[in-house]
Amino acid sequence: MRKKTVTMKDIARQVGVSVNAVSLALNNRAGVGDETRKEILNLAEKMGYLEQSSKYIQIYSSKNICVLLEYRFFRDFQFYGRVLLGIEEEAKKSGYNVFINSFETEEVPDCVQKGKVSGVIVVGKIESSFLRKLKKYPIPIIVADYVSMDELTDSVVSDNEFGAYKMASYLIGHGYKKIGYFGDIEYSPSTRDRFLGYVEAMHRHFKLGNFEDSLKYVKQFSMLADVEEYVIKRDAKSVFQLFKSIEQKPEVLICSNDELAILLLKTLQNYGYLIPEDIGIVGFDDIELGKMVIPALTTVHVQKKLMGKKVTQRLLYRMNHPKEHVEKIVMDVDIVERDSIVKGMK
Repeated sequence: MRKKTVTMKDIARQVGVSVNAVSLALNNRAGVGDETRKEILNLAEKMGYLEQSSKYIQIYSSKNICVLLEYRFFRDFQFYGRVLLGIEEEAKKSGYNVFINSFETEEVPDCVQKGKVSGVIVVGKIESSFLRKLKKYPIPIIVADYVSMDELTDSVVSDNEFGAYKMASYLIGHGYKKIGYFGDIEYSPSTRDRFLGYVEAMHRHFKLGNFEDSLKYVKQFSMLADVEEYVIKRDAKSVFQLFKSIEQKPEVLICSNDELAILLLKTLQNYGYLIPEDIGIVGFDDIELGKMVIPALTTVHVQKKLMGKKVTQRLLYRMNHPKEHVEKIVMDVDIVERDSIVKGMK
């Protein structure tokens, strides 16, 4: 059976406007309000009308942005949710719609393949091979909270390494010596950068010889693998077993992120540990839940919403300046002092 052709009259009837208003919106001409124009274009896309004209697709795409986020990161909504909120707010302020797509494979989203967006923001880790696929399409791509070592791409990141260096130095300043790191350093580049910042602080403050000596020293107080899979499953028992398997009991643990720190804090309390008297725990990211646990979590504040705004601003700039040099924007971080460590430890 032959598919019925969609007409401007069909779109006008559904939106409740004149055929002339639909024509003005589709041809990007004055005379139609922004909200009405958006409604017309979105309905025309949904009904398949745009497919009939490459010109209409181009007009539609000029106000749309695709956001890509790996599926596993959707669980981390206290962090990435704030980044996405910043993206949406900044995009809306500039008159753009945001299409959020999760991915588990390297399949390029339909909106990119069919040219229905004018730019792509990738939030979090992305494989270089997938990034290469995306870069074959003639639209700019910006990455938030990740830097590709293989593909030259604009990016906006937090200063993860310095943040962990700052936190370790802060703990040393409060008298801690047996400082460990709790996190899966293979999970993401940010967790690895945070580990390296922590090691650098230990290396400098305690003058542990060469870097290899520093690594050997810190590993005896740390757990550096298999952590994230248990956080994803909320498997407190396995997290506790990892903690118990640390070679030397640490006085304090720097966790790779707040979600892990909160799970560890609650788990240790359930097993009879006093926080921070028996062991201090600190996190990284400053999610809202960190303020609500008892004791409230000492952490590193990451400007999550601002990161979303910055990455959107950079994408809009890149759209208008396609030949400018690629830029990596590094955002500052700060220590948030709360109650999960002993201050002025003896």
